[in-house]
Amino acid sequence: MKHTTLYRRWRPRRFGGIVGQEPVVRTLRRAIETDRVSHAYLFSGPRGTGKTSTAKVLAMGLNCEKGPTPEPDGTCQSCRAIVGNSSMDVLEMDAASNRGIDEIRDLRDKVNLAPAAGRMKVYIIDEVHMLTAEAFNALLKMLEEPPEHVVFVLATTEKHKVLPTIISRCQSFDFRRPSVETLVAKLGEISEAEDIEVEPEALTVIAREGRGSFRDAEGLLDQLSSFAEGRITASMVRELLGGVGPEALIETTYTLHERRAADALRIVDRLSGEGKDLGQFVVELLAHLRNLMLLPYAPEVALAGVGAEERPQLEEQANAVPTADVVRLVEALDDALGRMRRGGDPKLELELVFLKLTRDYSEPDMTSILGRLETLEKVVENGSVATNSPRAAAEVVREEPPAEREPAQEAVEPKAPSDEPSGVEDPDDRRETGVDLASEWQGIMSELKRRRQALTAAVYGEARVESFDGEVLRLIYPEEQSFHVGMAKDSGHLEKLGAVLEERLGSKPRLEIRAAGGEASATSAAEEPPPPAVPTEQHTPQPVSQESPPETGSPNGSGGTVAENSGSESASMGDDKIRDQREVFEIAREAGLFDRN
Repeated sequence: MKHTTLYRRWRPRRFGGIVGQEPVVRTLRRAIETDRVSHAYLFSGPRGTGKTSTAKVLAMGLNCEKGPTPEPDGTCQSCRAIVGNSSMDVLEMDAASNRGIDEIRDLRDKVNLAPAAGRMKVYIIDEVHMLTAEAFNALLKMLEEPPEHVVFVLATTEKHKVLPTIISRCQSFDFRRPSVETLVAKLGEISEAEDIEVEPEALTVIAREGRGSFRDAEGLLDQLSSFAEGRITASMVRELLGGVGPEALIETTYTLHERRAADALRIVDRLSGEGKDLGQFVVELLAHLRNLMLLPYAPEVALAGVGAEERPQLEEQANAVPTADVVRLVEALDDALGRMRRGGDPKLELELVFLKLTRDYSEPDMTSILGRLETLEKVVENGSVATNSPRAAAEVVREEPPAEREPAQEAVEPKAPSDEPSGVEDPDDRRETGVDLASEWQGIMSELKRRRQALTAAVYGEARVESFDGEVLRLIYPEEQSFHVGMAKDSGHLEKLGAVLEERLGSKPRLEIRAAGGEASATSAAEEPPPPAVPTEQHTPQPVSQESPPETGSPNGSGGTVAENSGSESASMGDDKIRDQREVFEIAREAGLFDRN
């Protein structure tokens, strides 16, 4: 004997069997009872929610030999013919495969014919949104002037694609997705009637996998009844689906939240070794994280898709993991799932995103990268740096032959010898601090970058920690990087560096900054340094007309230019023009364009 699938055997035969659509059922029952049935209905909603089944029950109620009645008996000739899809008065058409004007014209030719056996002719057009524009127009004409013996029922999963003129001529009903509890109850009823032995937890997993579709959930139960040799368990369902249990989802969430990178990677390897579908695992993990995200604010929404046995663990984890961290995980995993679906290696993508989440690896900001590239393109195209650019604080630096370079001019004049303390301690008198800033310097620069202070990190990143005695931090720049000394004394950069140092040390040290071969000048991490000294040797200046714009300020805010800190040849050139291709790279490096923060 040919096997009939569960969802076909359990298709509703009366309004009482339609579950989860109480407003729709109540309205249709009342319309039949009061003889106020409309000539056209539009049923919209997700697949498997009962749209076509409701249309057939409506047709049975209108044509039942005991009717019209809201409770068709299902045993008369008319009802049996409708159930067996052999009724001449109930015609079902799939618009997905019959979407053209010819099919609708054929329907229009038949619509005026009287019913063959029943009282009403019912036309059920499924997936009506698939009709062409010409077919829609032909259907519209029939809906405007329908015969009295005809009822149209249009069904669609995408109501927004149906023409507004069609919707306006129909009574519209929206079918809702049933909750997990509703699906579990229906599956339990079917299992008991069909003598299928199944665990309650397995019914919850099946219902969740059905995703609000009675047809999908009942089809999966039918498949499992053939798969299992005895009692259907939750592990059997997960084995068939390639999914993981709630324990694995909770474990993974705690691991990522606590930033245990090694354990996170072991989870990926374990699931891969067990043959699990990693893409399906990410989908399930995202669904779990969504429930965690919603639970503190809308518990009725979060728990709608969760079985009763899983709720205590979910509520416990929601209290332990902050919502902000859950949102961070959701965003990263959603991006990884997109890459998997575009063809990326699932295991590699999952390992990559787990490392990013546990080790704070972050991708560069695309907006920042595009801005840097645009600035660099302008430099190369125009041969100069625009003074109104956000990067104009980094002045033009001209590359000089090593033999012609001179030590940077210092901003502080050497003090005359006196009996007062010089402020520079003797190396033998420096106290041990227990803090090795030289080894931590790159970490301090990374912290500046994390705070979106890439330019400050670029300025101090070229320096080397010469010494630190607990009060005075001495930085030294290579001779070829001497132009950084002026920028390093800028009050804005000093303040940003001082904030990071204060967090690490408990106080802001004084800074002594110099270039190799030059003298150190002291400044505070919280104070603006004194203005630079005017170079003693200058070339003859060019005459400036009254219309000439004022000179651009220097990076240290003292009113001078970088030429004052870059040696005599730079000072003598007197303009912004780039004269060497190496200068473009130097400008970009100084401005932080190659920084990947």
